[in-house]
Amino acid sequence: MKTQQWAIVLVLSIFILVPGINHGIWRPDEPQVAGICSAMARTGDWVVPLLNGQPFLEKPPLYYAVAALSGRAFGVDQDIAYRAASILFGLLTILLTFLIARQRGGNAVGIVSAAILASAWQFFHCMRWIQVDSALVCGVTLALYAYLRLMQTPKPGNAIQLGFALGLSFLAKGLVGPAIVAAAVLADMIMKRDPGILGKLKPLTVLTSACLPVAVWVFGLWQSGGWPFVREVVVVNNLMRFTGAPEGAALGHQHGMLYYLASFPRSFLPWTLLFIPASIASWKNRRQNSYLSWFLGPFILLSLASAKRSIYLAPLYPAAACMVGYYLHEGIQARWEDIFLKITWGVVFAGALAPWAGIFLGLPILGIAMGITALGGMVIILKDPALRTSGLNLSLSMCVALCACMTVYFAYLQPKEDYLPFTREVLKMAGTDEIIVLSPDEIFEGLLPMLTGKTYAFVSQPEEILSTGVYIWADKRDEILRKAEQKGLAVEILLEKKIGNKQARLARIAPINRFAPNE
Repeated sequence: MKTQQWAIVLVLSIFILVPGINHGIWRPDEPQVAGICSAMARTGDWVVPLLNGQPFLEKPPLYYAVAALSGRAFGVDQDIAYRAASILFGLLTILLTFLIARQRGGNAVGIVSAAILASAWQFFHCMRWIQVDSALVCGVTLALYAYLRLMQTPKPGNAIQLGFALGLSFLAKGLVGPAIVAAAVLADMIMKRDPGILGKLKPLTVLTSACLPVAVWVFGLWQSGGWPFVREVVVVNNLMRFTGAPEGAALGHQHGMLYYLASFPRSFLPWTLLFIPASIASWKNRRQNSYLSWFLGPFILLSLASAKRSIYLAPLYPAAACMVGYYLHEGIQARWEDIFLKITWGVVFAGALAPWAGIFLGLPILGIAMGITALGGMVIILKDPALRTSGLNLSLSMCVALCACMTVYFAYLQPKEDYLPFTREVLKMAGTDEIIVLSPDEIFEGLLPMLTGKTYAFVSQPEEILSTGVYIWADKRDEILRKAEQKGLAVEILLEKKIGNKQARLARIAPINRFAPNE
């Protein structure tokens, strides 16, 4: 590739950052995680994550700590400061995917694979969402990179790098990180029929390198809260959640074993169709490369787990992207594969036209600008002869179309999904009155402390309200209002707004015999 092609890739890499970078705070996950990050930024406690002043021990602190450092630099009450952590981990993952694919196919295959990853819907979403999964994806991808290097050159330095990646993946989200890596390595041993892989791994060096950073954090956790804190993180939120034991199952997201068979095809769009022939090609070459092993082993493991969400498959996407990238490099073999390729090109052109919908959605200037950007970018890419090989034109055009389309998408939905403007208005309206969180679901338990640095009292249900106060909540189908009326409470709505699929409200609530409008 020449300077001109690298310049196109560089400009596109910057353009990838644009969509949704300042979309505010949306559900799910963002209110809670932003609140935890802001608490860490303010308190400087890098060991125990806090949500509304209480220990939050569902996840280790790696993501929160990185985001907290960003918050200290750019503002503890700014959503973009915490989103910067996801963007950083996302960019590192894209870079690692490029390096992984380049080892086998050169720069062109590396760029194609990186572009496929960047434009896969679930990863695209993860990269601009305030949530810990972006750190886990980065840790697992670093482990894949280190593993491949170790298999090529079994040096202690590569084993240390693999161990460090294991520790990083644990500190991102707990035991699931090392478990994904272990499942991938086991699958690779089985597919290649090579038990000697275990010896090449230098297990003692890897385990020592992995345990050192984890041991430092666990020791700090023990000092802060003893065995109960360690048990909550390791046993309840890892082992029990995986097996579906009652205490872990209560945390939610329980689904059947076939859940990911339906979830992955949606989440890997727009590359799902090409993933089918890429999987077949990878199976035929399973002894020459490890991409399929790093997808299939963890896929089976996560399917066996009790807790499931589509985002949990995100650590598998770098391997999936490398599979499709290498397949495009090898070339289309059958007619049905060519049909899938043409359909994918159809998605590209549809995505390039989609931004023009902004004209009819109340965003005419943005829609026209992004529509011109998408079509102009595709023309530049398609006219360059050097980009017509190895799927470069397809993958880069997909990135341009997706970014342009999603820029309009986030701008259109932000007023409907963003909780930040409502929460800021609540604080202004409440003034010096104490705000109490009613029926907390971690939205306002995260957002209120993020914006003010204070902690807020909460009550779980309306029947627990014994005195007049100002309460905030968000629910579906007016459940809280109905319960309040049934319990004989007087409710004066001060502010309300539909956000997403919930109705957010601020109200003065009192037992009926104590209520006074001006109280």
